[in-house]
Amino acid sequence: CHKWSEQELKARAETTQDRTFQMRNTAMDALVALIADLSAARQAGVPDTGLAAARQAQRRAQFMIDFVEAENSNGFHAGQEAVRILGQAVDVARQGQLTLRPAVKPSAAQ
Repeated sequence: CHKWSEQELKARAETTQDRTFQMRNTAMDALVALIADLSAARQAGVPDTGLAAARQAQRRAQFMIDFVEAENSNGFHAGQEAVRILGQAVDVARQGQLTLRPAVKPSAAQ
């Protein structure tokens, strides 16, 4: 059903999966940095109301990452969409960190 050779298909799949995996790692790093900043904010005594937006961002970013992970093709079936969703996860996680900036220094996990 494909017009390309087996080698070409394999190379395309590996390239797509490598790019998706790299973006997944970037998204995971952003999420871990947000979690570290949330922890620091909580330890600094920031009230729950001051953590709410960052917690919501954590849930959204985690859902996006989980969605791509659960799809389980590492981006091969819909590479552009997987990378788009992971890019959004990075953005949401970083936005969550920004909501904590008045109370907490940026984490070293970034």
